[in-house]
Amino acid sequence: MRNLYSLFVLGAFLFAACSDNASISGSTNVPNMENKLVPKSPVLCSVMGVTDSLEAVEKGCIWSPEMWSRTSGYRVHTGFDNGTNTSGIWTWHVEQGGDGNVRFEWPGVATDEYDSMALADVIDKCGGSLCGKVVYEPNEVKVDSATADSESYGSAYVEFYFAGKDSLGNIGEVDARAMQGICVEHSGDIFIELIPSDSIANLNKISTFGFPTNSLDSENLLSKSTKTCDIWEGFVIDTNDPEWFEIGLVPMEDVLAHLKGIRIIFEENTDFNIISIDWYNLNNVPMTGYHPFDETCEPVYVNLGYCDCEFTTDDLAVAAALSFSVSRFAQKKIEVESDSIPLSNLSKECLISTLDSLSILHRIKQTALGSGPAVPCDNPRPQFFACANGTSSITTEYWEKFLEYQNKKVKPLEEKMIADADSLFAHCISLNN
Repeated sequence: MRNLYSLFVLGAFLFAACSDNASISGSTNVPNMENKLVPKSPVLCSVMGVTDSLEAVEKGCIWSPEMWSRTSGYRVHTGFDNGTNTSGIWTWHVEQGGDGNVRFEWPGVATDEYDSMALADVIDKCGGSLCGKVVYEPNEVKVDSATADSESYGSAYVEFYFAGKDSLGNIGEVDARAMQGICVEHSGDIFIELIPSDSIANLNKISTFGFPTNSLDSENLLSKSTKTCDIWEGFVIDTNDPEWFEIGLVPMEDVLAHLKGIRIIFEENTDFNIISIDWYNLNNVPMTGYHPFDETCEPVYVNLGYCDCEFTTDDLAVAAALSFSVSRFAQKKIEVESDSIPLSNLSKECLISTLDSLSILHRIKQTALGSGPAVPCDNPRPQFFACANGTSSITTEYWEKFLEYQNKKVKPLEEKMIADADSLFAHCISLNN
């Protein structure tokens, strides 16, 4: 039981990547691969006419998760172009609200046409990324405080489509299930949404499938950036259908099988910079040589990977050990407060401030490590298998490596930090006299 509890504590931190993936820059005008290679093949290629994986490897087209970076030109290289060469074109939109106005402030010329050159000047002035500022302005007439919660200033967002538009102007849809998730490197406050096909969205009056990124609390948002990743299972369904509970929501599998694109929403006044976009793709994780811990599991594919370097740093162990010391101090504080012996105000203040300080330190460590999946490293290993019976199983190899890391790194630090926490507790109690 102790080992299982430790796994849950440490598991939240075991997503750090060792190094950046190799990237392949695509052409500005040519989609970076043909549809036949995705999603069944792990090859992502910028060479046109390549339809065979072996040929792609021979031509140097090695798999890469990259869709957008500072060297990608003026469009996102989705790998799903429908043959019209219109996939991945950036577009921007504003929807005005009744209580205020919203607008983009671009560093260059930006048109609202569906054309790969519509934001070319902006991207050039942003050094290859997509940057700008979103401004929300309330109307001059002040909103009554009783209705302040229902203020609507509208919305501002950019988006791109995976397949592009056909000859009739209709937006195509793709099956993105095998890509497993998405990563966005950015600065500023943004919200990521999936854009399902109209037929799927209308089934439950679906308005969004998305997740918020971590906000950057900084006066100069453009001086910092963060890379947020989420697997498809991390997205949530949002609907305004009052009967959704009775009829049931559309399964996420169906949404991903009929996906039109990605929308990036700016919900607050913010300077923003969209630096890179990657697939969270684990298709290149080897399955051979690894075994499910659950003997009844028949592995189908890898649904979560890890990197060997995660077990070579003390940072993860410090965060895990801190969680134990904080819990230990909190429990001792509760016990002494429930005793019949009264505590002095000085002791009470000491206990409260010490626990607050330990908790803040723990949160800082968690924030530094991140709370979600990171970009897969260059040589990922399987951490969890998806099983044929619909369940999942941790791999034996990961579990053994985790236990070794816990014994050599986590437990010594845990013992030291708990001793330090006990010493701090004793100091607070000594103030009672």
